[in-house]
Formats: sequence, C-alpha cells, structure tokens
Amino acid sequence: MAAAGGHNEKKETAASVREVTEENDEKRLEEILSQIEGAGDVSVMITYYSSAEKDIAYETKTASRADKSERSEDKRAVMTDGEPMVVKEVYPRVKGVIVTAQGADNSAVKSAVCEAVAASLDVPAHRICIYKKEEE
Repeated sequence: MAAAGGHNEKKETAASVREVTEENDEKRLEEILSQIEGAGDVSVMITYYSSAEKDIAYETKTASRADKSERSEDKRAVMTDGEPMVVKEVYPRVKGVIVTAQGADNSAVKSAVCEAVAASLDVPAHRICIYKKEEE
C-alpha cells in the first residue's frame, strides 16, 4: 500500500503544480492589464483545452534471432533521480479568457486590454471576453 500512496502523492503534486502555474499566469496577466491606463482593478480567468504535456526520453533495445524470424523490442523510460527524463514540455493551448476591468466601459481601454491578452496568450480576439467590473 505504501507504493500506491506515493503514486497518489505524485498525481496530486502534478495537479497542484498545474493549478499553481495557471493561477500564476492569471495573476501575472492581471498585474500587467491593471497597468493599462484607465483599466483600473482587473480580474482574469484563463481556460485551457488540456493540461501541460511532457515528452519523456525513451531507451529502446531491439533483439532479433539469428535467422531473423523473431524480433523483440524493449522500450523503457530514461530515469534521472528516480523520475522520467523530460525531453520537452508542451504548454497547454488556451481555450478562452474572461477579463473584468473597472474601465471596460471605455472602448479604448477595452480594445487595449483585448490586444494585450491576445498578444500575451496567442489567443484570437473572438475567444476573449471583456466586461466592466462591478464597483465595490
């Protein structure tokens, strides 16, 4: 049972890392958007199509009989410090963005916020919704 507990902890850690990364992206975008003149207080929500993906390095060993009648292949992940070696990490594609800003009733501010979101996340304008934030 100890092994299963360790596996669950790794899953939870991976999910936590993803959530923290997504929250950090939202916070960074909120900070920069709030610096746009007239934007005021800004909140951001980013949705993704999937989570980040990692390409893992594999070592493949091929064995075949002398008469070439049979061939076998053994493929194993390359391990580094007990973890699979990651060759490349693919960041998830953004599905859409919702922004609420105090100054969103001003068309120039709304346009500037939309352009900034589109440029920073490489997402088309039709997937960005910008609304006026309710005054507190």
